[in-house]
Amino acid sequence: MEFEGIFVKALGGLLDVGSRAAMATVGHEAIVEAYRKRGHEVADIDDIGKLELCEMDKVRPNLGLAYTAVATVEGAAAGFAVSGGEIVAAGGSVFGAGVGGAPGIGTVVGVMAADAAVVLVAANRAVAHIAAYYGYDVDHPDERLFALGVLSVGTAAEASKATAYIELNKLVQALARRATWDQLRQNAVTRVVEKVFTRLGYRITQRKLGQAVPVFGTVIGAGMNAHLLSSVTHDANHIYRERFLRDHYGLAHEPLATPSMNETDVVDVAELLHEEIAKEDGRPTDGGDGERS
Repeated sequence: MEFEGIFVKALGGLLDVGSRAAMATVGHEAIVEAYRKRGHEVADIDDIGKLELCEMDKVRPNLGLAYTAVATVEGAAAGFAVSGGEIVAAGGSVFGAGVGGAPGIGTVVGVMAADAAVVLVAANRAVAHIAAYYGYDVDHPDERLFALGVLSVGTAAEASKATAYIELNKLVQALARRATWDQLRQNAVTRVVEKVFTRLGYRITQRKLGQAVPVFGTVIGAGMNAHLLSSVTHDANHIYRERFLRDHYGLAHEPLATPSMNETDVVDVAELLHEEIAKEDGRPTDGGDGERS
């Protein structure tokens, strides 16, 4: 069994279940109450979108610091566990190795998969948390998909961020074109979430192989998790600020240039959504925009 197969099996359903649980813990009432204490008459998250950006800035905390701190501790623990020696016995080559390639390889993969799951769940919660402070509720199917696109931008390597942003813009265009959300059934959304998280988790794990180095694994694990959460929270804040301003002042999301499909670090959420809707409708998954009948 190849490493990817072991990884996917170890990951199981942790990501979707974990992401749902994490998003459910985002205290909408607490956020609404924070705005009320500042004298704003808001009854729910949607009312926040009626405020001005300068008013939001006086209420919204620096969420990046808190999420980055938690991810740093978790990454250090995972790095310490992985760098215990099992992976060194594999000669430093995990990808492409068989199960019998080294004693304890399954344990190592399990730890790495769990670490990727925890980091992605935390990142997903951070995006949902930031979105709520700008008046966007990720409990809605379309908002959950948009949050996935934000997560893809935040977790992309620096060289791929421009492409990830273009893909996010493409998702916005796809969501805006739909006159009705009858096609956006919950199980289709769930499958998109699972696919996106599995792909992101696998790619994050590939980057984190440096954790396998004894002693330095702990430092690398902590550093990579900290960098990832810092990137996600920074990008989420920037994207939701831009989105709020566009929505608040009626500015259109202009289509951007089509990205190069050679970008392997970016997950095309819009394409996955079109594929799942096409499957439910009994249509071929031809990579179209899902608008054909």
